[in-house]
Amino acid sequence: MNINTAGLAEGLGLASSLGLDLKTVMEVFSQTGANSRVLATDGEDMMNRDHSCFFSAAHAAKDSGIALGIAKDQKLNLPLATATYGQYSKLVKAGLGELDKSGIAELTFPGRGPKKGKK
Repeated sequence: MNINTAGLAEGLGLASSLGLDLKTVMEVFSQTGANSRVLATDGEDMMNRDHSCFFSAAHAAKDSGIALGIAKDQKLNLPLATATYGQYSKLVKAGLGELDKSGIAELTFPGRGPKKGKK
């Protein structure tokens, strides 16, 4: 789920940087293999910067770290999980761990970021 959320944030951030209508982009996503429960629950929140907490970024970082620890024990290389853990950890270090996991969009949308975003 955390990788899916991070991927959606990156896709919507890229679309935003291109000036695309994000509602249209999300509608296209919903009709393709990009459709997911995360799109339905977090897409508009990312677009509107509404990160009311249902599952915190801090918990997402913790769970991603646990998964990476298990992967290491199993001698697995999980680069997407590593990148996702890094992004959620960055939110936590910036004092934004109390945001919903959708808050990862604050790292990918143009003009946003830990110092520019709102809590």
